[in-house]
Amino acid sequence: MIIFRFPKKLTKMDEKKQKRKDALSLFIESVHKPDHELRQDAHDQKCYNELMEWRQIVLDYLYERQNSEF
Repeated sequence: MIIFRFPKKLTKMDEKKQKRKDALSLFIESVHKPDHELRQDAHDQKCYNELMEWRQIVLDYLYERQNSEF
């Protein structure tokens, strides 16, 4: 016998939370994604290492928020 289960209907709050979670994941992905033009600008301005330091600070913060909120 096959039992079909319908997916649980999400409440408005659940939908909002899922959208926030998805958006945060996309934002984290965008920070990870290399931006070659930006990195070249940082090399030209001789601040590449500092740019990568800021990148890491932002990622640390985003992961902290992700862990505390979800």
